[in-house]
Amino acid sequence: MMRRRRGRILAIKWGLNPNSSSLGVDVTFLLFGAAAVALAAPVVGAWLRFRGLEADDASEDETE
Repeated sequence: MMRRRRGRILAIKWGLNPNSSSLGVDVTFLLFGAAAVALAAPVVGAWLRFRGLEADDASEDETE
């Protein structure tokens, strides 16, 4: 029994259909942006804390 060959995706266009809203694209980029901020915030916080500890160590060395 031969199965009929199904179509395949040829291209993806981001919100270019004038008959539909581009809300899907907006939500996609909002999700990626939120994920990037969620990943970057702890890294920046750790960097600032580490930088603050180095400044405290330097000030302790000056007082001795």
